[in-house]
Amino acid sequence: MAALLLFAVSVDFGVPGQELLSTLRFHIGGALLLLPLGLALAGARLRALVMVGLVGLSLAQGAAIVLGQQQRRAPLENDAPQASFRALSFNILKDNRRRADAATFVVDSDADILVLMETSGLGATGLDAVAARYPYRLGCDTLAVCDVAIFSRTPLADTRILRLEGLNRRRLLTAATIIEGRPVTIVALHLTKPYFDNVAVFELHQARAVIGAIEGPVLLAGDFNAAAWSAQIAAFASDLALVPPSGYPATWPVEIAPLGVPIDNMFTRGPALIREIAPTPEAFGSNHMGLLATVDLF
Repeated sequence: MAALLLFAVSVDFGVPGQELLSTLRFHIGGALLLLPLGLALAGARLRALVMVGLVGLSLAQGAAIVLGQQQRRAPLENDAPQASFRALSFNILKDNRRRADAATFVVDSDADILVLMETSGLGATGLDAVAARYPYRLGCDTLAVCDVAIFSRTPLADTRILRLEGLNRRRLLTAATIIEGRPVTIVALHLTKPYFDNVAVFELHQARAVIGAIEGPVLLAGDFNAAAWSAQIAAFASDLALVPPSGYPATWPVEIAPLGVPIDNMFTRGPALIREIAPTPEAFGSNHMGLLATVDLF
């Protein structure tokens, strides 16, 4: 059973929910290392060695994915940026019971760009407070139609709100802006959970086409409901030559942060690099931690 689990973690069969297993691959691998220890203590040394080898192969595969992503940072890491900005990506949670605290944090975050999901969780008062500090927005014109939104201190242009295939939700947004004289396109994406049939596969296919057509620097942020090293997200990032941050802060579940998994993600494309990234100090009533990042433009 342990070997079959490792096989499911490491080989993508396109089975709904399998993306969750590959998201948890490092947690599963670490937990399964207890099995060969027990086998060795019971005298089954050959089976213990086999299990160590299988776990090691699975962990090495995951490490190779992460290393491959990190190598895409090298061409930009030593360049001097021509502009920089701060971005906050945060799934507020639709039924957030601490909406006032969440709104206060968002307003006081000192970010230049906000990518918010389940934004209706801020409530009308919170949404007005955010809009007062960030005068330019895409999405959430009214609380009745409020899910994914981009807020900005600088004007937004070429804005698009796209409905993702499958569940037909307005969860793919793009907006261009100018920061310190440099152009950048912000892409907000909220993917469906991987165990809802294969809906996320179609959503990623659509997002791949949209992002691939954008010229110039891009910041992609949002709730992917899967880690950057999961099979589908890793392939998506590779196809688009997306550049990850230097680390992958855990954002879920908040009860065990920072030992959870990074299902909220940020990537850049083109002449842009996430220089620093960190989780929000707490969840402020959400079931996700947010991400605060400094992004350089070249």
